[in-house]
Amino acid sequence: MTNITDLPSELIAGIVAFLDDNDVFHARLAARLIERSSSSHFGKRFFRKKGYMLTTPSLNILASISKHNDLRKFVQHIWFNPDCFTFVTPECAPDPQEMPDPDPNNPDSLLDILSPLDRRRYVAYMACMKDHSGLLAKSASRLQAMLTDIFATLPNLKIVGMRRSEDHAPWGWRKLYEDIGQDPRELGPLPSGPMYVLSGPTRLFLALVKAIAASNTIIRRLYTDAVEIDNIRPDLLSHSVLDKACRSIWYLEINVTKAWLNQRKVADYTQLLDGAEYGNGLAKLFNATAELKEIGLQIFPDRKQSHILAPTWRDPASWRQSYPYLALQAAVAVPLPFLERVKLEKVTTSPATLLAFLEPSKNHLTSLKIRDVRLLSDEEYPRSWQSIFFFLRDSCPQLAFILFYHLLYEGGGISFVQNPPLTLPPSETDPTTGAPNPAFNEGAELAGEKFFMKYEHIALQVQGVEAVRERLEKVVEKHWYQQPIFSYQMDDGVWHTDTSDEEW
Repeated sequence: MTNITDLPSELIAGIVAFLDDNDVFHARLAARLIERSSSSHFGKRFFRKKGYMLTTPSLNILASISKHNDLRKFVQHIWFNPDCFTFVTPECAPDPQEMPDPDPNNPDSLLDILSPLDRRRYVAYMACMKDHSGLLAKSASRLQAMLTDIFATLPNLKIVGMRRSEDHAPWGWRKLYEDIGQDPRELGPLPSGPMYVLSGPTRLFLALVKAIAASNTIIRRLYTDAVEIDNIRPDLLSHSVLDKACRSIWYLEINVTKAWLNQRKVADYTQLLDGAEYGNGLAKLFNATAELKEIGLQIFPDRKQSHILAPTWRDPASWRQSYPYLALQAAVAVPLPFLERVKLEKVTTSPATLLAFLEPSKNHLTSLKIRDVRLLSDEEYPRSWQSIFFFLRDSCPQLAFILFYHLLYEGGGISFVQNPPLTLPPSETDPTTGAPNPAFNEGAELAGEKFFMKYEHIALQVQGVEAVRERLEKVVEKHWYQQPIFSYQMDDGVWHTDTSDEEW
């Protein structure tokens, strides 16, 4: 009989590659030869791409990996969950209403009303939040110092980013869930309006950029969650630091939001009121990433406010004074001439601005994805989207993939049906949301219903240079400006171009 340890190392490595995670761990403990033979597969499988919580225990794991002579060379992609019970009151927290007269001499008196289990959980929660807040305090200076030391010892690190989702598993989330009884990745109701401090994701962005620059790390991809980039003061992030960190980036995905700081509370921050500074931070970032090959961009008017609604209710003209409109208008002054792939979503802008954004890279552009973007017409561009379709057809010779979904204009949405459809009667739709009002009954024959009850009538997806050009030839004339139309769930796997899974 042949024992597995009698096999060549290459065969042992191939066998281990077919095992489940737990079986890999057990096999590596069985014999030193198996451990050595499978080390390359083990490193790539479990350490190439991994996420971490913004807590000291989780970051200590990352620091340990960065100091390991073998494992550190496999690390290519690190992401962070910026949340830790963000906007959430844990279920184990005491309810002040149950104790209307707490003892002022005993700050822990509220704990007396808790059960022993909830008391342990709440103490663990408070310790976790103290640690998390400490990492992000003073513009995340402590986090920056830790990440600088870590990045400097990871020779193959190429991708850094943020993931705000309960679908991903950063190191340490399960332990917190067991200790506190609640998922730390959970995001509570988003507030709206002015902020008094920079948000957690924005502080994380500062720490990442400064750590990349200080450690001399060559990053190829950076992706963020919602950051208030225009609220970052120059003394917190200088041009030189941003340029040093970002000059090597090829792929950028950034979610920008307006959430100005209240000047009454923080005097040395500028409260953005008249729009004069909207987009300055985004333009600064574009200037630092002049070699970009791919960009994914979202711009929100507020942390909470929907991009569907006009900033001033029922006043379409107010879109031109909105943060997304003015921020992109300012940012396109910085050209990005090497873009090959573009994803643009949840932005309100003008045809002229969108053309100015795409024009510098027209000869390199191979893929364009646009969803939930509103173009406002004017005298020069009465059919706002037609100018874009003309440009893509005539000026982008390499364009080989397009995905358009739920395109909008000031009065509603764009349809791609072959023939001009009837519109829904105005009385049957809510002009602020596009939802049917009242709801359609099954089998109803309302005018236009048959055109908008199907996903493909508001979505256009084409692949191949010739196929794209032929489809755009038709779309230039055959696209229709409808009143508010339905939106449907789309396959995010089609939308996301996950270059993070490429080997570097």
